[in-house]
Amino acid sequence: MRYYSFLFLIIVIIMCFGCSAPKTPPEIRYAEKQKAVLVNAGVREYTPDEYRIYLTTYSNAEGAFLTEDAKFRYFKDFSSVRDQYRRLLGKGNMLLSKINKLKAEKSEGIEKRIFTIKDRVDSLKTSTSTINEGRLIRKNLSKAEFLLTEAELLLKKGDFDAVEANLKKANDLTKESSKIANSILSRYADRNQIENWRRLAETTIKESKNKGIVVFIVSKIDQSLMVYKNGKKIKTYDVGLGRNGLKDKLYAGDGGTPEGRYYIVKKNAGSRYYKALLFDYPNAEDRLRFAQAKKKGLIPARTGIGSLLEIHGGGSDGMTKGCISLDNNDMDKIYALACEGTPVTIVGAINGVNETLSYID
Repeated sequence: MRYYSFLFLIIVIIMCFGCSAPKTPPEIRYAEKQKAVLVNAGVREYTPDEYRIYLTTYSNAEGAFLTEDAKFRYFKDFSSVRDQYRRLLGKGNMLLSKINKLKAEKSEGIEKRIFTIKDRVDSLKTSTSTINEGRLIRKNLSKAEFLLTEAELLLKKGDFDAVEANLKKANDLTKESSKIANSILSRYADRNQIENWRRLAETTIKESKNKGIVVFIVSKIDQSLMVYKNGKKIKTYDVGLGRNGLKDKLYAGDGGTPEGRYYIVKKNAGSRYYKALLFDYPNAEDRLRFAQAKKKGLIPARTGIGSLLEIHGGGSDGMTKGCISLDNNDMDKIYALACEGTPVTIVGAINGVNETLSYID
């Protein structure tokens, strides 16, 4: 009996000190870290269905470990648990690879959108750079440029939500700018309108040839004043227009520069704008159009038609209230050529749509 008791004691000692219980598989710790990496990478957003399957596999592996770990230490066997966690890690690596691929594709798509909006911004800036009405447009486009630059930085950080917000704002500003540009410049893409302007100019040139006189033709889109003598163009000068000069003038204070056939009615060598040539705006056609617009309620009741529009000095790079301005040196030459009765024809464009208008959507 003593012998068996001693033998049992020896077996217990061997079991306690001669053998060790199996260690927890390190794959469990790796899986925990991998799960956190997947969540931070946006697994819920990019691969929600695969992630649900991953979580089921994770839960099964975790359950298997808990079952095995509950056994008496010397009867634990984690080999099957280790295999399950290794398969889990493999699924996780595949998910992470897919997420990175999807992110790369999304980044590429966003980069293309940024490029597209940038191209539209640049085109609008080009097409509206010389028009007075482009002030609000250029302000919007400057904001859009800032948002796009910020979007590029956010994209590098992977903050897609912030990038999308910036792109929406930039795109809205660009669309608004395009809408404003269209409201101003759409007439200049109208073939019938251009043909009417061309006929006005041709009639005036023909008058110059038939009468052997000097005439002035102003092309608003080109911001130029052309001098014809005996039907031949002899000189072209840069001019400034009203703050809304590309629009046809309708009433006092609208900032538009009128369109039509006019005549010089007075020369003023002592104008506050150096020298000036007063032309007969409003003429009969202007008054008729004004009356019709007022009858339709398009003009405030107490608003007048305006008057005292001139070709004057003071600089070609500024804005006027509707007049046509030149640099003083050029005004000297124009003033010398003009006399009372000199025809002045003002049109939107002569030679078709200006190339810059092709940028407007």
